[in-house]
Amino acid sequence: MEPTESITRAQKKEGANKLLELGYITEREEPAMMDKDWCNDFLLQVNDELRLRSLTKRAVLAKFNYYMGDGVIIYDPAVMNETDAKRKLRYALGFHK
Repeated sequence: MEPTESITRAQKKEGANKLLELGYITEREEPAMMDKDWCNDFLLQVNDELRLRSLTKRAVLAKFNYYMGDGVIIYDPAVMNETDAKRKLRYALGFHK
């Protein structure tokens, strides 16, 4: 898979590193994720980087709606389920009470 022009090699590597380290990536870790369309390409690139490292881990993308808008998280389903991902995203974006 070729990197897209909108995603740099550094972003791709850093995204894979964050996924391995934290188990998730939000716009807090990668500010460009504020662009919801960009996230789909980023997910493909992060998964490609994991594949290039010969890792079997693969990330998934989830969008959750909140009272102030929607948020996007890329997470490792082996580390957390969808409920945990929603909670992590809520805390990362400051939507917790």
